[in-house]
Amino acid sequence: MARSARVVVQSERLRDQVYQLIREGLKSGELSPGQRLVEVELAERYGVSRTPVREALFQLTRSGFLDSTERGYSVPIYSEKDVINRLAVNRLLMPAVAEHVARSVTALQIKRLTKLHEQEKAAHTTGNVERFVEANRDFRREFYMLCENQLLSRCLMMMEDQFEVARSRIHQLEQNRRLSIEHNGRLLATIATHDPDAAVAEVTAFLDFLDSYYAEHAPGG
Repeated sequence: MARSARVVVQSERLRDQVYQLIREGLKSGELSPGQRLVEVELAERYGVSRTPVREALFQLTRSGFLDSTERGYSVPIYSEKDVINRLAVNRLLMPAVAEHVARSVTALQIKRLTKLHEQEKAAHTTGNVERFVEANRDFRREFYMLCENQLLSRCLMMMEDQFEVARSRIHQLEQNRRLSIEHNGRLLATIATHDPDAAVAEVTAFLDFLDSYYAEHAPGG
């Protein structure tokens, strides 16, 4: 694996630092689906002993970010069933979050979301895929955090985080980046007018589209 950041700050527990470094590798797509994570290689890569690496890998698996296999740990490969199950859960969570946000969002919060949406569009225009993935993730997280029901938003963010590797791959395609931008723009317009029914309708329509999309494009291929 290519070399990246190394653990340097000793004030935090080493396990927590390694945990975050691996999470960043998952988010960025540096760690690819199906890739096996080897303790000794990660320890050398991050400049630590195997113990904090082992602890971090165990915690990442408990959190749903990695798979545990007979040979150790690996980055998940999402099957069609996995995606269908996640979309089903999203149908329970996302409309409720959108309704909450549309009812309570402030002008300042809309301004912040608009800025993040502009960053998405700018990254897409320049073809900067890595920056787009980051801006898209920031937009979604900012939107979810606006939900006054914090337990609801945390549940949705947990689902989103676990699907980050697959989403990074999906956004490698120009068409998929454009579709995400268009959806976020429409969603932003509904909450800017404080219209919870329209916000729920937009989220539901996009989930309907994703159902159809994944029926034709099995993940992991």
